[in-house]
Amino acid sequence: MNRRIPARLAAAGIVLICAGTFPKLASAADDSPLIWSPSKTGANAYKLRFGVRRTGRWNTSAGAEVSMDATRSGKINPPGAPVRLWGTASRESGRGAPARSSRVSVDYNALRGTGNFGAGTARSWILTPTLDAEVHRSIALQCNAYENRCNEPRLTQSAKLVSRASRTSLTVQSQVSSGGLSGVSRIGVEQNFGNLRLGAAVAEPLLEPRSVFDIRYSLKW
Repeated sequence: MNRRIPARLAAAGIVLICAGTFPKLASAADDSPLIWSPSKTGANAYKLRFGVRRTGRWNTSAGAEVSMDATRSGKINPPGAPVRLWGTASRESGRGAPARSSRVSVDYNALRGTGNFGAGTARSWILTPTLDAEVHRSIALQCNAYENRCNEPRLTQSAKLVSRASRTSLTVQSQVSSGGLSGVSRIGVEQNFGNLRLGAAVAEPLLEPRSVFDIRYSLKW
């Protein structure tokens, strides 16, 4: 418990400083590279994500995220707002196909002492006048600072064939562990309609096949 006191004080200090400074900076310069994104995550639950970003050869951003959940009477539950520190760095070259991108992300829960690290690369090629190919590779690692341990890294790789005309894609995904390649973990089809993506897949097709359906919608502003 004593180990958590400095982390709580540091996290609370970051939140108070940023919360008091960011709105003033944002009002002073509309083009200031600030991140300020409040959202409602439940009936009485809210989340605030804030930070700063910098563009260049590598686009970087860092900040904090505060979540708060309250009962109907207004009591904070559980006591103490969870604080998460985060940072990302990404780089892109080219648009469409051929193209290549890399991304690294880290986050740390200052109250629980848990952290996550992720890194990934993506590359695309032009196979034929009507087909493109994409390959994605990623690694994820979760650690606990208070317990001085890290889980086994999780490596994922996927290959995708994309039809330019219909925007339909065929995806094959596999998992990699310390014991080697674990085989195909997912085979699916995806269809894009603007910002909307629909997907249907079979997970663990060689072991315990089961159907999976996805609906994703993305919006940037």
